[in-house]
Amino acid sequence: MAHDKQEVANRLLDGLIDHLLATLSPGQLDGLIEQELDYALDVATRYTLNDWVSAEQIRITAQKYAAEMDISGAIPELVGDMVEQFYDHGIQSDRLIGDVVDEDVVMALLDKVLEIPLSRQSMAWLGRNPVLLALLAGGAQLGLKTLLHQGLPPALHEQLRKRLPARWLGSLEVRLQEWLIKRTEQLLSDPWLYRDENLDELRELVLVAWQEFSLRPVAELRELISSEDIQELFVIGFEYWRDLRHTDYFIAMLESGVNAFFDKYGDTTLMDLLDELGVTRELMLDDARRFLPPVMEKLRAEGLLEAWLRRHLEGYFQRPETLELL
Repeated sequence: MAHDKQEVANRLLDGLIDHLLATLSPGQLDGLIEQELDYALDVATRYTLNDWVSAEQIRITAQKYAAEMDISGAIPELVGDMVEQFYDHGIQSDRLIGDVVDEDVVMALLDKVLEIPLSRQSMAWLGRNPVLLALLAGGAQLGLKTLLHQGLPPALHEQLRKRLPARWLGSLEVRLQEWLIKRTEQLLSDPWLYRDENLDELRELVLVAWQEFSLRPVAELRELISSEDIQELFVIGFEYWRDLRHTDYFIAMLESGVNAFFDKYGDTTLMDLLDELGVTRELMLDDARRFLPPVMEKLRAEGLLEAWLRRHLEGYFQRPETLELL
């Protein structure tokens, strides 16, 4: 008798699996996707984010992947290969730089930089930097010496060289260098230099320079930066990130970010959260129809879908309680 019941149970199992496989077939799958998505979205209107997950769970997960997980050295290598292809493809483009980067974006970034107090303080700090002052003064002195050597009539220049002792010339150069450094420091530290109208002039200079630069083809960037330069910059940033992610400062910032997100969206329904993030029903339906059918078809063709269903269902049809129902 038990053998007969098990045979019936096996036939029920086979029938159920056939039914599920038919439901998940290409002809039925599209309607199922839409039906299940609409059901899930309807449920999402009745629950908040806090109903399903806590800030502590997300914080632990984020810390695990952002701060604790070992990062493979294959990542820089992969990025290097990608950069190489991007660079070779993009650098051969006939497009102009202005077609790739809009002028409005450049000027908006410049306006924001000039607006930030840190930028003006940085410029003032540069005006007190002895190395920069020496470089600027040295350049000015070189220009002045070139002017004196080339701008004066040869006869007058020769007379001055003969009449002024060599020690005077050396002393004059030292005094000139000291005077130029002092005057450069005074100029760069003068608040008048950083008034809005002067910064407007700087903005106009940058705009003119950008307009000239934007008319050059993208291919000319090869002369300014190579793919190796880009890869090395990434490696520097990557190594900095690997060190930063293990610091208490980064972990505290990560925790603050997660808490801020839950403070704002914890009591928001899942549907409203999706709307807030711009994830619409149409976007989700489009992605599901793009990825799910070929995946399901592959699982069917390989026998993996039937094996998965049978693995999870056959235990129920072998239970004594199930056989008693028969």
